[in-house]
Amino acid sequence: MPLATATLRRTRRLAAASLLAAAALSLTACQSGGDPAPAASSSSAGDPTAADGGAKGGSGSAPGKAVSRTGAGKTAATGGGVQGGASAGNKGVGGTWVGTLKWLTEDKLTVAPKNGMEQAFHLTDSTKALGAAALCEAPDGRVHTDGSGYGTTSCSLADLRKAARLGSVDVRVTVVNGAATKVAEHYHP
Repeated sequence: MPLATATLRRTRRLAAASLLAAAALSLTACQSGGDPAPAASSSSAGDPTAADGGAKGGSGSAPGKAVSRTGAGKTAATGGGVQGGASAGNKGVGGTWVGTLKWLTEDKLTVAPKNGMEQAFHLTDSTKALGAAALCEAPDGRVHTDGSGYGTTSCSLADLRKAARLGSVDVRVTVVNGAATKVAEHYHP
């Protein structure tokens, strides 16, 4: 009987290990690349990063398609504004999101579109933060924006973190390989 008990225990351990391995593989597959899904097309003829929330293909994606790694088969473009895509060799998500800046951790923030899934991104020393009024002010006290209404005043990462903790600043975030390259405040008086 001890041999049968030992065999039964080994079989249960093997089954449990197989189940865990299959679950881990499934989660890894979801995070390492989502299926391209059709996204809303952009109606903006000018600036490809306009706040209209449309999607345009970036490197590694077909025009008019957006790749999202936010969930299985779901695209973050649902009215929220994902633009760009991630190529198969990249390790993180890529694109542009428009929404409210929110705090997650010291080096990880999120952008929450009005419609669609919230997207997390990492901050790096090379992340460029641009403010208009709420994120940070220009030294001359005036509001400086580009033609689309996004701030052009350089801000620090500390300013960016402070604004994220407030959870009320609207931004456009450009992400490459999971890290933000540019976060620009959308000015609204």
